[in-house]
Amino acid sequence: MLLSWSVPRGPSLDPKERRLAVRTEDHPIEYADFEGVIPEGEYGAGGVIVWDRGRWRPQGDPREGLAKGRLTFELDGEKLRGRWHLVRTRGGDPGPGGEKAHWLLFKGKDERADPEQDIVAAAPASVVSGRTVDEVIEAPERIWHSHRSKAGELDDLLRDLPLGFQLTNLDKIVYPEQGLTKGQVVAYLAVVADRMLSYVRQRPLMLLRCPEGSGKPCFVQKHTKPGTPPPIGSVEIEGSDGLVEEHMFVDDLPGLLGLAQLGALEIHTWAGRTDKLERPDRLVIDLDPDPSVSWSRVVEAALVLRELLGQLDLESFVTTTGGKGLHVVAPLTRRASWDEHKDFARAIADAMVALDPGGFVATATKAARRGKIFIDWLRNGRGATFIAPYSMRARAGAPVATPISWEELPTVDPGRFTIATVPGRVHAMPDPWAAMASTRQSLRSSALARLVRVSQS
Repeated sequence: MLLSWSVPRGPSLDPKERRLAVRTEDHPIEYADFEGVIPEGEYGAGGVIVWDRGRWRPQGDPREGLAKGRLTFELDGEKLRGRWHLVRTRGGDPGPGGEKAHWLLFKGKDERADPEQDIVAAAPASVVSGRTVDEVIEAPERIWHSHRSKAGELDDLLRDLPLGFQLTNLDKIVYPEQGLTKGQVVAYLAVVADRMLSYVRQRPLMLLRCPEGSGKPCFVQKHTKPGTPPPIGSVEIEGSDGLVEEHMFVDDLPGLLGLAQLGALEIHTWAGRTDKLERPDRLVIDLDPDPSVSWSRVVEAALVLRELLGQLDLESFVTTTGGKGLHVVAPLTRRASWDEHKDFARAIADAMVALDPGGFVATATKAARRGKIFIDWLRNGRGATFIAPYSMRARAGAPVATPISWEELPTVDPGRFTIATVPGRVHAMPDPWAAMASTRQSLRSSALARLVRVSQS
């Protein structure tokens, strides 16, 4: 949930300016990315934009501060930065949850203070869509209704879809910390399906199935089994042991919802497609940091990798993983074999290590990775998989692996990408990977030779 205050006049960068902040009811987490109109008769009726977004870092225990009526925190947003204070006054008529209590919001005295600037007047537009509140009211694209009524209507709709199978147990809690249900996972996939399928369609899958939800025992499934929902496709693939088995893939929304019916909370894909499986079309380098490595170092590593690939005439794209790492992905024409593909990925990892042996490692052992970023090239072998773009993860917070633009990367907060927030992002923003479909490039022997020289220098 979101703790919420209404600040009628907006924030001021002048530490001497105390702005009234009225404590309101808590909001569902998906409200954080909502832009549109709340209808008359519902709480907070009117136009809504995402005026700012970023990180909030409390000083001290925020629960204690909330109880005592004094909160001090750091903001690292696109508009508001530095230290801020919220202090409760004696005004208002506090409800049982503290709503309607009067607080004062004011800027702390630091280098981010600016008494001369009226930040509300200077920057009135949304950081997501670039629209003002008035523009949203004039041409609303979304209407907000209460969380419970929207979920109920959606559940009814999903039960009636002509899927060829029955969606069941939609009220089961699968993310207990957020109270998210299987029905909400289904709803998430329905919203992002068009974009997600661009990167999942026709690819053999590996699922992490969690029938009892996140935090409970889960298991991996690659092969089609009895009881698999009919929209999930099946393709015969010969394994390294010569055994031919049926592997799953999906082509459409019913297929995605079939994965949800199986209790899949993670969807992983191959780097090749079923119609030409022996020629992969995605080079994926996973930047997997040791827990002690900061996010800023992971970002720097991705930029170094992008530069290295650019020197090889390979355009690349970047995505969060729903964890602490990043995937850097280069689309390819389908020419190289799996062995050639994997050798090239290994050469990239070795070259990265040669560029910064103190910061990078290409060995998977935990001892070697301590304090470093593992340049994981192993996702590129035949049968290996990586988390699919827009897949949720079976982790606390319901995070989502989310494609981003290179321009976003330096300031992005990967923790903000969740089942609750990504649908709003998909709705409001163009696909940051749109250029991938028209990118034509391949692995060249001359590029491999250059990588070998770098790693040996």
